[in-house]
Amino acid sequence: MTNRYKLWSNLVTAVLLSLVILMALTLVNCTDECQNTETYVYLEPVYTSASEVRSSFESLEPRELKNTGKIYRKDHFLFISEMGKGIHIFNNNDKSNPIPLSFLNIPGSFDVAVKGNIMYVDSFVDLVVLDISDPANVVQLDRIENVLNNINIMGFHSSEATGFLTDFREAESVQVYDCDEYPFMPVNGSGIWVSADQVNAFNRSEGSKAYSGSPGSGLGGSFARFAIYSDFLYVVDNWSMHVFDIDDLTSPQEVSLIDLGWGIETIFPYHDKLFIGSNTGMQIFDNSDPKNPTFVSRFDHAMACDPVVAEDNFAFITLRTGNACFGIENQLDVVDISELESPKLVKSYSMQHPHGLAIDNDILFLCEGEYGLKVFDVGNKRKINQNLLTHLRNIPSYDVIAVDSHLILVGEDGIYQFDYADPGNLKLLSVINTQSSAD
Repeated sequence: MTNRYKLWSNLVTAVLLSLVILMALTLVNCTDECQNTETYVYLEPVYTSASEVRSSFESLEPRELKNTGKIYRKDHFLFISEMGKGIHIFNNNDKSNPIPLSFLNIPGSFDVAVKGNIMYVDSFVDLVVLDISDPANVVQLDRIENVLNNINIMGFHSSEATGFLTDFREAESVQVYDCDEYPFMPVNGSGIWVSADQVNAFNRSEGSKAYSGSPGSGLGGSFARFAIYSDFLYVVDNWSMHVFDIDDLTSPQEVSLIDLGWGIETIFPYHDKLFIGSNTGMQIFDNSDPKNPTFVSRFDHAMACDPVVAEDNFAFITLRTGNACFGIENQLDVVDISELESPKLVKSYSMQHPHGLAIDNDILFLCEGEYGLKVFDVGNKRKINQNLLTHLRNIPSYDVIAVDSHLILVGEDGIYQFDYADPGNLKLLSVINTQSSAD
């Protein structure tokens, strides 16, 4: 009995020992095979004092465009925003050969509007007034401090106390983890950890159309937050609309502040109406009294970033996924606004990833992000998808201005200009490359 017990005991011990060795080898092999690394980038906010920002305006020699931002057209001049850094001015009289004239160093600038020879630019919470009579030597006339609400950038707010958020400093961190572990982003300070392949999202702006029939004013893109109508400048931020009387162009006076609710993004003036794009819909204001725009109605849609343009009795709205607005649809909405008090959806069209857009005499130019630019004949609002005139697939596109057969396109690697006299056969006129694409 004893010998049989010892035999079984030795056998069990041997089996258990074999299992332990096998498990150990399996774990080693698993670790070797499943060990992963993840690279993260820490974006540390860099603040600059309010006094330094406010004293830093300069009219400088032209420099290369680094990042394409919002665009604005006035007479034969082209203005391109270097998001958060300043404004590039080009003589665009010969659209096949735009000539750089100057770069305006304006920290915290994203939007621009021009009437006559006076330019209005944001600089964080300030409104800056510039004389561009000599675009190669621009002069600052005035800076109205703390008149604009601060638009937070990625959750970071600028203030007099903290200074203004002017940049992010990057630092990489590599995390190694085994197959049975879940990778967690490191925790460090008050910045942001993002995957390395997401960094470009923080370095890229989304372009700027603010149509205005006002004599002497210019034309912006569909992501514009600035617009001019008659003798008034309109500025929208995340939750309100500021109305400035610019009868005296050099001395804007704020005359109205209108609460619009949360998530406001764009403004598009058309005749005596204002169309406001927000995360959740389009608001329509009667602007027959430009000093006191009055709310008329709203058109609601799913949560999404949505620039808006309008022509005649219809408004066109793009919605897209994969952005800060957490959109769930990629589509173009066509809305009947013939009865402003009750806008009605005509039809929604599936798109690939729509961004900015422009409309000119029933020709719709629609930017599809990495999928390029599409041009539609929208004469029949219920058959737009059957009337694609052309599709430029090789130019990632984000915003456009279209007027008088002249198209200005914000691309990923620069600003493109086309002649669209034949909208089914766009003629490339010129390209202003960004620094990275030119290298």
